[in-house]
Amino acid sequence: MWVTISMKERSGSKKKENPKKDFSLFYRIILLTISFVFLVFFILLLAGSITPYYKDSITNMTFKTYTNILYDYEIVIYPSNAEVSYVEPGQEKLGIGVVTDLWNLNFGSIPPNSSYTRYIDLTNIGEKDAKVVFKVYGNITPFVGFDYKNFILGSKENATVKIIFNSISAEVGNYTGRIDRIVKIPKYNFLYALW
Repeated sequence: MWVTISMKERSGSKKKENPKKDFSLFYRIILLTISFVFLVFFILLLAGSITPYYKDSITNMTFKTYTNILYDYEIVIYPSNAEVSYVEPGQEKLGIGVVTDLWNLNFGSIPPNSSYTRYIDLTNIGEKDAKVVFKVYGNITPFVGFDYKNFILGSKENATVKIIFNSISAEVGNYTGRIDRIVKIPKYNFLYALW
């Protein structure tokens, strides 16, 4: 009979919860929440670092705007080309075709083993600092260089960017493409710390 009573007491008793399991579950939930927040933050940063690319064919300077959750973009697309032409001996005094139009970045006709420079003047008229990035597309890309290609332009500041077409390694022929000037303006002040 004693065994029966003991058995009833054992079967009727409640199991004690393990406090370590509850504590571990609490930390798992917090860790999962923190991980989720970091993942969302990383995705937003990645989305902010992707610069839009427009595939449109252009013949004159084109202005586009784009916005996402973190940044506003102002994109100016300049058509660009250069013709590397061989100068015959005795014809060194021939004129070289230079384009001075403000709405494109054409370098004109350039002899081999030389270079030609164009300039872009920039002024930040906004109230926020902006990041300025230049990108080159087309077969002209390996021959185009910048003295400043990726920089911060403060509010009310000016900058002059030198763009150089260098024909030292170029063969005789036509080189075409485009040069994009991308201005990236953060919507939130905390994004400046990530530049």
